[in-house]
Amino acid sequence: MYKKFIVSLVLIIIVSSGSVFAVESSDSLALVDLYDSTDGDNWYDNDNWKSGPVSTWFGVTVDNDRVTNLNLGYNNLAGTIPSSIGDLDSLRYLTLNNNQLTGSIPDEIANLTKLINLSLSYNQLTDSIPSGIWGLTNLELLIVSVNQLSGSIPSDIGNLTNLEFLHLYSNQFTDTIPSEIYELTNLTNLILSDNQFTGEIPSDIGNLTNLTNLDLSQNQLTGSIPPEIGNLTGLQYLHLSENQLTEEIPSEIWDLTNLQYLTLNNNQLTGSIPADIGDLTDLTNLSLSYNQLTGAIPPEIGNLTNLIYLYLNLNQLTGSIPPEIGNLTNLTILNLNNNYLEDAPDLSGLSSLEQLGIRDNKFTFEDIEPNVGVASTLFLYSPQDSIGETQDTTIDEGSSFTISVSVGGEHNQYQWTLDGTIITDATDSIYTINSAISGDAGSYICEITNTVATELTLYSRPITVSLISSVPGGDLPKDYSMSVKKGIIPDNQLEVQYSLPGKDNVKFSIYDIRGAKVKELSEENPAGFYSVKINMNGSPAGAYFLKMEAKEGHFSEIKKVILVK
Repeated sequence: MYKKFIVSLVLIIIVSSGSVFAVESSDSLALVDLYDSTDGDNWYDNDNWKSGPVSTWFGVTVDNDRVTNLNLGYNNLAGTIPSSIGDLDSLRYLTLNNNQLTGSIPDEIANLTKLINLSLSYNQLTDSIPSGIWGLTNLELLIVSVNQLSGSIPSDIGNLTNLEFLHLYSNQFTDTIPSEIYELTNLTNLILSDNQFTGEIPSDIGNLTNLTNLDLSQNQLTGSIPPEIGNLTGLQYLHLSENQLTEEIPSEIWDLTNLQYLTLNNNQLTGSIPADIGDLTDLTNLSLSYNQLTGAIPPEIGNLTNLIYLYLNLNQLTGSIPPEIGNLTNLTILNLNNNYLEDAPDLSGLSSLEQLGIRDNKFTFEDIEPNVGVASTLFLYSPQDSIGETQDTTIDEGSSFTISVSVGGEHNQYQWTLDGTIITDATDSIYTINSAISGDAGSYICEITNTVATELTLYSRPITVSLISSVPGGDLPKDYSMSVKKGIIPDNQLEVQYSLPGKDNVKFSIYDIRGAKVKELSEENPAGFYSVKINMNGSPAGAYFLKMEAKEGHFSEIKKVILVK
């Protein structure tokens, strides 16, 4: 009895207050329920709610005593959408985006059969899209992006034949994209990015000839890009990046001359970049990075004078940077990192450039010096590939040899190293040894720095020199002997020189300071002079004793050595 009295009292108030609400009671009650369910007192704007006529409430439009438009986007709604939202069955526009709504989309939203626009994006909504939404056949705009919605998209989406905007991006949708989507030929915007959709892009994509924006990026799509995508001649934005797409980019893409954004990065695309890319003169953003593209950058890329962002990094591109790239005076970012490019032009004409990346290629200082300072914010040019060729050469002990490097640049500095140790006074591009001794054997590398491009050190590929021991004066050694170069063990390699007056088996033993044997090595040689290296890896730094034994134990010699680290 008490409940009936309260309900009757509410209805009396609503009826008698026609000047206040001036709408059907079901609409006003639904609005009040929404207000209470979403913390209306803390909305950014709640002007006149629950006080003046409903038509004056912020975000509410009334037509013929019915609420037809509810726009509360960006208004700090926090809470759940109440099921009573379904009572607003004259709504044509429902906009609740960019709030803090939680929970699921109520099934009762299916009652809003007059809806044209439904926007619930940028909230924290969960669960699947209620099946009733696929029956709202008047919908022209369905935007539920940037939530936590899940599940698959059913074939019933094909009922929404009036759809022009379908935005489902940044959710957790799974399974394949239903083929019925490709029958929605009124679509101008199809954005399904940042989900977990699988499968291939079918040839039916070519049916959506009204599309201006197609974004299927950040999914798990496989297979090749269908050539039928070339039917979408009105496309201005094409995003297929961050999938698992393979094979070559279809030539039909280069016919989409209205494109402003083309992002195919982070796939497994192969083949070369054709000259036809120069036909896409409206492009402002081109990203082909993180693929397996090969060949040269075509000079026709210089036709794309509207480009602001150009990403070709992390491919297998070869050859030179075409000088025509200097025509792209609107570029703010040029990223060519991680390719096999060599020879760069002077890019100082790119006056808008903020970031330039050419690192992990084959450039030398002659390419980098002119471009230091071109980018106003960031110039990445280090590291680069090693220069020269790996060499192995064998020479006679006592002979001379010359090694050299050739690298462009006007402000270079050179430093040769032997087995990682700096060679004093070896500071030119050419280094000569006049009379080689055993200590000259090893791996030579030249480190090249530059006083202008100070962040880069270039390294030559190693030149390994081996010595053939010779007998001084043609005479054989007259006695056994053993020597240790400098008496120290650098880099865990103990180098020992010794002589044998006749064929013999020689044994080397290394003892630590307490007399415990830590290393042993034996070899047999004819009369001559020899050099041997003993690996001390795993031994701590400190003093050791080296013992050489020959002549069946009748010859022995001990030397103290120091292991340094």
